[in-house]
Amino acid sequence: MKKENAGFTLLEAMLIVILISILAAIVIPRFTVSANRAKVQSCEMNRAIINKQVEAYYFIEGTWPIDSMVDIKTNVNYFPDGIPTCPVDLTSYQLVPSPVHRVLNHREGDDTHVF
Repeated sequence: MKKENAGFTLLEAMLIVILISILAAIVIPRFTVSANRAKVQSCEMNRAIINKQVEAYYFIEGTWPIDSMVDIKTNVNYFPDGIPTCPVDLTSYQLVPSPVHRVLNHREGDDTHVF
């Protein structure tokens, strides 16, 4: 009688586990870095959109919005879906007081915005 081995040996199973672990060790850090980079780029895009809408508010209304942007946040002509928040740390954007009237320095000094 001949006995057939139908399964994997312990060595083959260990090699498969080691190879999957190596692949995971390479892929997972790259994914997290890419996700963080995308959040930072989205934050920069949000700042640019807010700055453009602040300029449009000035040209249409004839005055700058207040620094907390309460007046522009509630106006659906400028932000129909609501004003965006920072996707990195989920904070609200604030305008730099006059004469600048821009969202500036949101990233400076914040370790969460460095990738």
